[in-house]
Amino acid sequence: MAAMSDLDIPESFRGRPYAERHFRQIAQWARVHSPFYRHFHAEGGVPPLLTREILQAHNDELLNGQAVTGKTSGATSVPVRVHWGAPRSRLDHKDNLSYAGWFGGVLPHAKIVALSAHEKKDNSFEVASPVTQQLAFLNERIHRYGARSLISYPTNLVQLAVHLKQSGQTVPGLERLVCMSELFESSQEACIAEAFPNARIAATYSCTETGMIAGRCPHNPDNYHIMAHKLGVEFLNADGRPCAEGEVGQIVITDYVNRAMPFIRYAIGDLAAPVRCDCGQIDLPALTRLLGKQRGLLRHPDGHYVFSTELSPHIRDSAEVRQYQVIQQAPARFLLRVIAREGAETTAFERHMQELFTRHFGATTELAFDWCTDIPRLPGGKYMEFVGLKDPA
Repeated sequence: MAAMSDLDIPESFRGRPYAERHFRQIAQWARVHSPFYRHFHAEGGVPPLLTREILQAHNDELLNGQAVTGKTSGATSVPVRVHWGAPRSRLDHKDNLSYAGWFGGVLPHAKIVALSAHEKKDNSFEVASPVTQQLAFLNERIHRYGARSLISYPTNLVQLAVHLKQSGQTVPGLERLVCMSELFESSQEACIAEAFPNARIAATYSCTETGMIAGRCPHNPDNYHIMAHKLGVEFLNADGRPCAEGEVGQIVITDYVNRAMPFIRYAIGDLAAPVRCDCGQIDLPALTRLLGKQRGLLRHPDGHYVFSTELSPHIRDSAEVRQYQVIQQAPARFLLRVIAREGAETTAFERHMQELFTRHFGATTELAFDWCTDIPRLPGGKYMEFVGLKDPA
């Protein structure tokens, strides 16, 4: 098989020796050794994008007889099955330790996560438990076992913070909060910081398929530094061309290391923009404006995306709302699930929401309300505030 030329390298990597070399190595290896890539990339040239739908349809072929070592949470109804060898797992563990080093090193920690997706240990607790039980567990880990860090989902940290604020309490004993799995939004920071006044907020951006992709910069929190030693990350606009700095596009990832189950130009469905971080402390490329899943976005009836950030502040910051979820049932039909605060007056809120959705989706928009007492998380622990047309409710 002929060696790859410069024209076989994605435009984003050309002129970048490290990226060119490692992309060429994994792509050539996959075309020889992976049954899937032998036909998917048979014609040469730049490898086509591996979408989530293609991956799901050819998951067995990509696994190529390897044991399943991980599964996605199933946010697209069909979980992706993944294989990592021991060296790849060790590399990701090393990256997580390295990221902790950006904040001063590993701290004794407590973990509040979905135990259906994470190993149960003495320092871990079920995220679906009532808030009061979570806080009792956390306080015990702090006072009896010296925990100085809490690892959980951003939405759960907000839930804990709201409860603490309403009861006039804070948790001053923590030095660090680590947000995992879900997208951490800057709008969540003030609420969390008020309840945990001495804790710095770290956040990782990762996926089951490729592990840790980037970590929030401790010096410039708007940016996330990319694990570029193991991953090639492209940002592509609607025309499939590399984005300019600050321009939001779809994230496409190549895993340079995982030869057991190659992920080459994997379009994971997330959106962000490339950026040069000015922190001067971490010598890695960066991304910013991390907007999360395309599949979690809502669509206007004319077809364009409506970003959750255009709606979420108006819903989340309403005095009536403790928790919510927006489900798009049709292009102009929505269900808004709401867990109300005690004593909430709902009429004005419903009128305000109807105006909000009409403004963003048009005059024919239908909006129904479900005032409920519980909104479940996905099996892997993630909580979806916005459920698009193709997402599970």
